[in-house]
Amino acid sequence: MFPPDETAVLFANDAFYAAFGLRDFAAMEALWAHTSPVSCIHPGGPLMLERSIVMGSWRAILDSGQTASVTHLDATPMLIGDIAWVTCLERIGDNILAATNIFAREDNVWKMTHHQAGPTDAV
Repeated sequence: MFPPDETAVLFANDAFYAAFGLRDFAAMEALWAHTSPVSCIHPGGPLMLERSIVMGSWRAILDSGQTASVTHLDATPMLIGDIAWVTCLERIGDNILAATNIFAREDNVWKMTHHQAGPTDAV
């Protein structure tokens, strides 16, 4: 079992993958930070540094209808004060990606500030 803060971060991480898997843009938009800076690097994509650009990328991905089933495994939370990150593996269709998701506490709620995923040889 994890301490309460780590459990809350894992819950936020699970919410991210639930929104991704369900292609639920409203849920995806709600879990990203509103007052902290945000960034995102999709596999093979450019670095995105503005919330509007990051959210536009997620809208395009979720609305495309071409995303395969998404699951995550081996999630490990780490915290320093009001910043936390989760490393995990993503299974998207037949591909496995290594991912890092960073969260900041905003009004006592963990909000995503960064997502990055890329190819790995992990099985």
